[in-house]
Amino acid sequence: MLEPKKKQRRGEKTREKILITSLKLFSEKGYDKVTVDEIVKKSGTSKGSFYQHFSAKSDIFLVRFTEVDDYYRKVFHSFPDDMDSFEKLFIFIQKLMRFLDEEMGKDLMKVIYSSALDSKEHTYFLDQNRSLFQIIRLLLEEAKERGTIKTDQSLDDTSTLIIQSLMGIIYHWGLHDSDRSLESLAIPLTKTVIDGLQKHL
Repeated sequence: MLEPKKKQRRGEKTREKILITSLKLFSEKGYDKVTVDEIVKKSGTSKGSFYQHFSAKSDIFLVRFTEVDDYYRKVFHSFPDDMDSFEKLFIFIQKLMRFLDEEMGKDLMKVIYSSALDSKEHTYFLDQNRSLFQIIRLLLEEAKERGTIKTDQSLDDTSTLIIQSLMGIIYHWGLHDSDRSLESLAIPLTKTVIDGLQKHL
């Protein structure tokens, strides 16, 4: 009988193998064209193992976005308390875009966006409890408390506007066959949005 720690490590390795294989297949073939049977075969695992770690194929994206949100929280908590709220927001968006480009990649992001449009399974883009939404809202609240925000819109509406802008940049990046980085595309719009929100004292 395997020791609990060894069993846990083996389970983590199997889960990671399934995750990496699934994301690679999704990038190559598209989400809808990949089956659980194919994932299991390519990863050298079993259906039992797959369903032990993931309740459905759509959970693969959910797990990946949970990892992405973990990164967002680390970035947010790395900011000094006395840093300007909008400077934090600008750096946060820069790092967010760089991470999506370098760690997720354009092919996978295109698959994630297209599958989110086609399927009701993928609800994370609209989940207000995600770290992405919460962090942007917290930074806007901080700017309001410090008196550095000049918009008459509610914080909810302003937060939604920023999220929509980010999603639009990612969509635009995915549509164009260009080597330009996602971060470089995001900078001009991010600066314009922040300039429109910031009260210059």
